[in-house]
Amino acid sequence: MTPPFPRRRSLRLLATLVSGLVPVLALAQNSAVPSQLSKQATAELLDKPTIVKAPPSNSKRVYITDPGHFQVTTQVFTLDGDTGKLLGMSDAGNMAHVMTAHSGKFFATANSWWSRISRGKRTDYVQLIDAQTHDTVADIEISPTRFLSGVMPWMAAMTPDDHYLLFYQFSPSPGVGLVDLQKKSFVKMMDVPDCYEMFPTSSKTFYMNCRDGTLMKISYDEQGNTKREASRIFHQENEYLFNNPAYSMVSGRLVWPTYEGKIFQANLTDQSANFLPPIEAFTAAEKTANWRPGGWMPVAYHRPSDRIYLLADQRPQWHHKTTSRFVFVIDAKTGKRIARLDLGHETDSIGISQDAQPHLYALSTGEKTLYVHDATKGKLLHKVGELGRDPNIITTPEQ
Repeated sequence: MTPPFPRRRSLRLLATLVSGLVPVLALAQNSAVPSQLSKQATAELLDKPTIVKAPPSNSKRVYITDPGHFQVTTQVFTLDGDTGKLLGMSDAGNMAHVMTAHSGKFFATANSWWSRISRGKRTDYVQLIDAQTHDTVADIEISPTRFLSGVMPWMAAMTPDDHYLLFYQFSPSPGVGLVDLQKKSFVKMMDVPDCYEMFPTSSKTFYMNCRDGTLMKISYDEQGNTKREASRIFHQENEYLFNNPAYSMVSGRLVWPTYEGKIFQANLTDQSANFLPPIEAFTAAEKTANWRPGGWMPVAYHRPSDRIYLLADQRPQWHHKTTSRFVFVIDAKTGKRIARLDLGHETDSIGISQDAQPHLYALSTGEKTLYVHDATKGKLLHKVGELGRDPNIITTPEQ
């Protein structure tokens, strides 16, 4: 049996093939021309390809990151959540972070690369990629100390106005790199305390989660000079937070569940972190029955409806990274449960579109498949398979 045609590794090559074949098919179907084209005519058509652009990014755009079991290159798949169609693919470096511009015009990857593929001189850089053509529009070299943590999305972030990009430094000391995207230049490494992840509120301020249970507000100027201010302690030492919370830069809402289903929330502004009363996702009976959150990206926040989506299942303690089948929908203001959705498949990560009729994105790493559900009823709308080797991160725009 003839093997299936291999998946193309770039939008450009795929578009070249499609744009070349479409005129041939159109001519063949047109009764005014011969049904059979000469070899010369076919060759001339194929020699004049055009690049087909993806539609402009909208609320249903989805990016799936596949770090490939920590292999040297990362693949980024661009999908249309409305149709379930693959729009393009991009290659990135080892454990790359993927971030979407709030304008929708481009997305960014923070990359690490070595001159001999997996050894030699290390180069770290930020790549800006056009959201329609998938062409690289900028390569910005950065300090070669980026923390290789692409599977933890908030270890890098763009500011809400797309002016700056922030990335975390692990060694030789904690730091946050500042990149000016307008000038397309690296500014400096900013010293920070022993805290991690960045939640920007503007192009002047971001927050970090610190080991003592506080959020640290970092204010900075265009030269990277900083000021710090710690919040009150919002969680105790034995209240273990997941690595990957949900955060909306548009509203400043941070939603952070624990391994046992307690959900902390805060409204972040340039002035302060305002904490809301914690929510318990499960009843006492459900806790006794071992209901717990689980997955790699276990929580999503829908800003227009002020609802929390929590990936959960019945599981033993300390199995918080394993897959789940259910999503609990919770009113973020009252803590009242609205629904429990049975997705019908094992899920590692979830995301949601930020529009009035949202789609719930459920990614199965083992199946290498993205399932697109109606976020209200849980009905399956689309299924997109063959997403690389180990896809585990969902990135959605906020516009």
